[in-house]
Amino acid sequence: MARPEDPDELCSKRKAIMTLLPYTVWQEQDGQPEMLYMLQRAAGASMMLEFTWRHIKPFAIKLLSKASPRAIVLASPHIPWSSLTITGDLVQQWVTATSAVPYTEEVAQSVVNTLLWIASLRRISPHITTDVWSWLKRRPQLPPVCWGRRFGTSPEVIKAVRGLKDIEVLKSYLLLVWSEWDILYDVFWEMRALIQEDFCGIGMGCHRADLIQRLDDVLWQLDQILEYLKQDDPGFDEHSLQSMMRQYQKLREILLEINIRMPSYPIITLSRMLI
Repeated sequence: MARPEDPDELCSKRKAIMTLLPYTVWQEQDGQPEMLYMLQRAAGASMMLEFTWRHIKPFAIKLLSKASPRAIVLASPHIPWSSLTITGDLVQQWVTATSAVPYTEEVAQSVVNTLLWIASLRRISPHITTDVWSWLKRRPQLPPVCWGRRFGTSPEVIKAVRGLKDIEVLKSYLLLVWSEWDILYDVFWEMRALIQEDFCGIGMGCHRADLIQRLDDVLWQLDQILEYLKQDDPGFDEHSLQSMMRQYQKLREILLEINIRMPSYPIITLSRMLI
């Protein structure tokens, strides 16, 4: 196995793995998706956004018209969606594939990863359908470093998710993107407003409980993994960690404050109050 201090060997291994992409697609068409699953897991564990060798990217785009729905979905996180060569028609082909492929954890991870990336791109995001957004409810565990995480908390994505008016999708979105791997930075205020406006009702108590539990988990993880986070971002330091923790702690405090103002009364008590 290549060591972290051996970048040339690591680069060589990644090139070799991604050169197998055409072969894995052909195998998948013959009913043997195992190698494609392995490639997906290797990419997810790489801790690099640019895992895909750049010479493979043109082939990855062609997958949208050549491969099976499962192959399209599994390879979709490696398609350069930010490229101006990507059209709405290509996004629609991906959308069609997501509706035709059976659920697996790898499939859900790929769909959500790609969905959050596309949703951040105003030029092509309107082609995302409500059915694709519903994949968020699967809540797959995203790779620590991926394009979906990089762009998934952009203001464009937050606006799109809120616009769906589906509280389960909205909650699932927050449970996915609140992570020790995701720094909120400029979207903290959007997150704060979202909580105060969309999760403020009495009937939202169970949703707030889920969100508080998620924030507890994130804060616990952040307290454990400073050195590990530095592997992804060498510039990450104790000050950055404390900034992240303060943001997540504040969101948790807001949820708790809402709970105090909006206690979860039993149904019988609510009925008597209405009488």
